[in-house]
Amino acid sequence: MSTNTYGIIDPSTMVQRRNVQSHPNPYYNYTQVFTPRRLKELFKWCEFIFYNSPHIFSALRKFGEYPITTLTYDTTNESLKNKHQYLLEKVLKARELLIMATLDKYVYGNALLSMYQPFIRYLKCPKCKTQTNIKNLDYSVNMRALRFSYKCENCHAQVNVGEEAIIDRKVMLSRKVNFIRWDPKMIDIDHNDITGESTYYFTIPPSLIQRINAGHKSLIDTLPLGFLKAVKANKKFRFTDNAIFHMKMSGPAGINPQWGLPPLLSVLQLFHYTAILRKANEAIALDHLTPFRVIHPAQASAQADPTVQISLQKWQESVQYNMKQWRLDPLHIMFAPIPMGMTQVGGQGRALLTLGEVQEAEKNIVSALGVPIEFIYGGLTGKGMEATLRLIENQLETHINDLLDLLQWVDDRCAKFLGWDTIPVGMTKFRMIDDQMTKQVIFNMWMAGQQGGGPQVISDSTMAEMYEIDLNKEKDKIKQETLDRVRDQQTLEQEINDIQNSMARQVQMEAQRGGAQGYNQQQVIAEADQIVAQLLSLDEGTRKSQLHQLQMEDMVMYSVVIQRLEQQQTTMTQQAKSQMGQMGA
Repeated sequence: MSTNTYGIIDPSTMVQRRNVQSHPNPYYNYTQVFTPRRLKELFKWCEFIFYNSPHIFSALRKFGEYPITTLTYDTTNESLKNKHQYLLEKVLKARELLIMATLDKYVYGNALLSMYQPFIRYLKCPKCKTQTNIKNLDYSVNMRALRFSYKCENCHAQVNVGEEAIIDRKVMLSRKVNFIRWDPKMIDIDHNDITGESTYYFTIPPSLIQRINAGHKSLIDTLPLGFLKAVKANKKFRFTDNAIFHMKMSGPAGINPQWGLPPLLSVLQLFHYTAILRKANEAIALDHLTPFRVIHPAQASAQADPTVQISLQKWQESVQYNMKQWRLDPLHIMFAPIPMGMTQVGGQGRALLTLGEVQEAEKNIVSALGVPIEFIYGGLTGKGMEATLRLIENQLETHINDLLDLLQWVDDRCAKFLGWDTIPVGMTKFRMIDDQMTKQVIFNMWMAGQQGGGPQVISDSTMAEMYEIDLNKEKDKIKQETLDRVRDQQTLEQEINDIQNSMARQVQMEAQRGGAQGYNQQQVIAEADQIVAQLLSLDEGTRKSQLHQLQMEDMVMYSVVIQRLEQQQTTMTQQAKSQMGQMGA
C-alpha cells in the first residue's frame, strides 16, 4: 500500500493473495480516482468545490468575514491619522482587502499579496537627452530585444533605445497605490527549510505574454520593468525580498512546509460523495418522479373481453378526442360504452431519493471545516451555546492575528513608499459573545471614576471602543449641540425682549391717548398673572381658544399674558430638571 504527498492512497495498490481472487484495498474508494496528486491541481479543485458547494461557499465567506471589525489607529496626531484612515478605508478599502485575503487563505490555504508602487515611465533620447513620458509617445517595441523605436519630440530624430533608456519615476500619490492578490497556481516558492526563508517566483500567464509581445500599450506603460525583462528572457519573475506577504494555514511538517495546506482537502472526498448522490437523485428525478399513465379497456370478467367486441382503433380515437375536450373544458364528461382502466408506470421517485444522505454528507463537510452548522443557518444563541462560541472564538484568534499582521504590513509599506510616519493600526477587539456581565463591571468602574467614588481606572476611549462609539465624532456632536442650545436661548431671549418692548410702547401710547381703559403697568401685570394661573390649569385646546379670544379683545393684555406664561413654563421646566437630578444623585 502506497500513498502520495497528501496522504491519499494510490488506487492501483491492491491486496494480493496466492490462488485467491484479488480484493480492493480496504482504504481505497471510488472517489479517490478524482483526488489530485499535485498541489497546483489541488488548488484548481478547491476553486471548483468553493463555487459548486453552497454550504462551503456560505461557511467560508461568513467564517472569514465575521472576525473583521472596525479599523483603529493608535496616534494622537489627528492629521496623520486622517491620512492613514483615508488611505486604508477609502483608497485601499482595507476591510474588503482583508476579506479577500481571508477567502484566499481558506480556499487555497495560502494568501499572497504584494504592493504595486505607482510610477511614470519615461524614455530618454540618446541624442538630446530629453526624457519623454512614454504615454505621450507613439512607439513600437521589440520585446525579444526590449527595444523601443519612436520619434523624439524635442530633436525630431528617429531613435531606437533599449532598457538602458527606460526611467521609472515613482508617483507619490496615495490614491495610486494598489495591492495585488497573486494566484497561488502561478507562484513557485524556493524554500530553505533550515532558515525558513523563501524566494517567490511568478509564472507570467501566456495570455499576458501574448499581449505584451503584441505591443499592448497600456500594459507596457504600466508593468514594472522586472516583468518586461522576464518576458524578454522567457523566465519567471522573481520577487524581491520581503515583497510578498504570505498568509497560510500550515500543515504537518512533512508536507510542503513552504505552502499552506488548503482546508478543503479534508472535504474533497465528501464533496465527491455528495456529487455521486446528487447525480443519482438527478437520474431518479428524470426517470421516476413523473409517472407514465397508460389508459386501456378494463376487462369485466374472463368471458367479457371488450377488446373482442369493439374496434380498438375507434376506441382510441374516441379517448383521444375526449381527452382534448377535457383539456379545453374541465367540466367535459365522456360517455364510454365499456369500463376503462389506467396503469401507472413510475412515480415512486420520492421513495428512492437520497435527500437524507445528501444532507448528512453536507453537514459532515461543514463540520470538517470546523464550522458549526448553526453558523450557516443561525441558532447560535442561548446559554447552551456559550461553550461552542468560546471555542470558535479561540479558533479564530490565530486568524485574527494573521489579519492584524497583514493590516500593519500594508500600512507600513504604504507609509514607507509615501514618506509618512508609521503608526500602529489594528481592529477593535473581536468577541463572538456579548459578555454583558463584564461590560457592566467595566461601566461601574468608569462611573465610579467619573463621580469621584474611586480612582479613574477606565478611560473614556476604552468605554467608547467597547460600545463601538467614535469618541471624536461624539465630541463634535456634543460641541455642536451645545452651540445650538446657546443660539436657541439667545433667540428666545431676544423675542421676549421684543414682546416686552412692544407691550411697553403700546401701554405708553394708550396712556398718552387718555384712553378709557387707563392702563396701569403693575395692575396689568397682576391681572396677567391671574390669567396665566387660570390658563395653566386648562387643557391645551381650551388654553389656545381663550388666548385667541383675549388677543381679539385686548392686545396689550394678550402680550403680557404670553410673556408671563412663557416665563412660568420655563421656571416649571427648570424646577422639574433640578428635582430629577437630585433623585438621580
